[in-house]
Amino acid sequence: MKRFLSLIILLSAVTIALHAQNLLRLGVKGGFDIQDMRFDEEVFKTQNKLGWFVGPTIQVSLPVAGLGLDIAGLYDQKSTKVNGNSIKQEYLLVPVNARLTLGIGEAAGLYIAAGPQFAFNIGDENEFEWTHEYIQNTFQLKKSALSVNLGAGFFLSSHLEFGFNYNVSVTSTAEASWDAAFDAIKDDTKPKSWQISATYYF
Repeated sequence: MKRFLSLIILLSAVTIALHAQNLLRLGVKGGFDIQDMRFDEEVFKTQNKLGWFVGPTIQVSLPVAGLGLDIAGLYDQKSTKVNGNSIKQEYLLVPVNARLTLGIGEAAGLYIAAGPQFAFNIGDENEFEWTHEYIQNTFQLKKSALSVNLGAGFFLSSHLEFGFNYNVSVTSTAEASWDAAFDAIKDDTKPKSWQISATYYF
């Protein structure tokens, strides 16, 4: 417990110091995403769904001009259908992106970004079973996942920024299986998604 409190105090001190030197900006990010969840087998049919996300974000400037880091903690909610079953997905997303900014002063500019994203399932496990033509099917979301972000965007002032991001899963986010007579098959899904976001920095 003492180590945890010491870590919180240390992080708070670093944050205050960086903010005082104008090397750190605090903001709020929100947006929409479209997820493409696919399984290799036709037994499980899925549909793409629109989701949304929102949460705090920080931007850290590095000593090299134009280089920085984006770190956020986003509540993400989306829904999809697997063989007619509605699935509500709730995640805590933690993207950690390196970024290169090409600006025209503080008035406007472009940026590109890339990095890992960690996802933690904070909703229901969404595990269910059903029988179809003598085949027992099961589906379950996993507790955590790792993906990679590739993105770009632009800013119109020192406060407002818009971004477009493509996210590709490295690890699977869900597992499906079905048992027929003398045959048992498992299949994982590694979804891809497009994200459109807006960020306001204080």
